[in-house]
Amino acid sequence: MFNLYFAIANIPFILALSTLQFVPSNMIYYFITLIPMGPALAALITSLNKLAVEKDISVTKDYWHFYKGKFSESMRLWSITLALLFILAMDIAVFMDKSVFALVSPLFIILSILLLNMVICGLVIMTQTKHTLKTLFILSFYYSIKKFFITFLNTILASFFIFILLIKPVFAFMLLPSVIFFLIVRNSSLIFRNEGNIKGNFVKGSAAN
Repeated sequence: MFNLYFAIANIPFILALSTLQFVPSNMIYYFITLIPMGPALAALITSLNKLAVEKDISVTKDYWHFYKGKFSESMRLWSITLALLFILAMDIAVFMDKSVFALVSPLFIILSILLLNMVICGLVIMTQTKHTLKTLFILSFYYSIKKFFITFLNTILASFFIFILLIKPVFAFMLLPSVIFFLIVRNSSLIFRNEGNIKGNFVKGSAAN
């Protein structure tokens, strides 16, 4: 049911995958249709976190409740990160045929991994507490660096989902989201272990600013 609702929330992207070739000239269409995925992911992660903590959930009621409740915050975080990833993708497409690509490609890869780490971490943080967008980016960046091995594993899991999504979209949407992001939720619980004081300091510092 989680997978079905996640797919319903991402119908524009599913249509794009079904009708458009995955080529640079179509990247703008993929970018536009990926925008609704932010709230869909926030609702899925929040629902799975509730399931992991409480061992019980009303799938339909809770998913759409979290979708509505996390919509604004997740949309801002997701849209900004998606725009930065889109710019990186366009830069990669421009430099790919140039001789300097071998020199700049490591930078593109590092930035892409960092952005993916941050957006996944940010969506997970939303399930724990509520923050301003600025604080959310600060915390996401902080934990993406300090807990790199944990957040990088999340990125590997998300990248696996993206890879399957591109080659087998129906299979990916109907079977993988709840499994992949449940693993991400469980793995991310390690991020905040014994980190309450540090997280509190960041929140207080951001509020003071």
